[in-house]
Amino acid sequence: GFGSMLRALGAQIEKTTNREACRDLSGRRLRDVNHEKAMAEWVKQQAEREAEKEQRRLERLQRKLAEPKHFFTNPDYQQQCHEMAERLEDSVLKGLQATSSKIVSPESGHSRKRPGESAKNGTKSRKRKCFWLGLEGLDDHDSSDCEDDSEDDSPHASDGSCPSG
Repeated sequence: GFGSMLRALGAQIEKTTNREACRDLSGRRLRDVNHEKAMAEWVKQQAEREAEKEQRRLERLQRKLAEPKHFFTNPDYQQQCHEMAERLEDSVLKGLQATSSKIVSPESGHSRKRPGESAKNGTKSRKRKCFWLGLEGLDDHDSSDCEDDSEDDSPHASDGSCPSG
């Protein structure tokens, strides 16, 4: 009857191995005693942890200050760089010697304009107006878009450019 049911149920119940809620002979809970031991061990190892942390910091700093592991060594490239530096220095010296030997004055016959511009000096070039509307090269008198027949009715710009409206 009931006894056989209890024996069958007893085999199914798990037995606990956690004895931290129990008390020792002095009446203190074992959980508290175990925590005190763990805390004492942790405090003892605190100095070691600090030393390890400082060591890692120093190693990281040494790695950052160390020379890089990858080197670019190409003799052709280094030769080209050396030759380019020499040519640059020679060019600068020649340029300085040229400017110091002959001083260019603004009254001299040489113009700083383009060669094709010198032929057009006497003629006045026509301004391009309304280039965004496709009316390139038109004078303000030839443009029918820019002017009305009656100049009294519409405001008109004095320079002859097209209104943006």
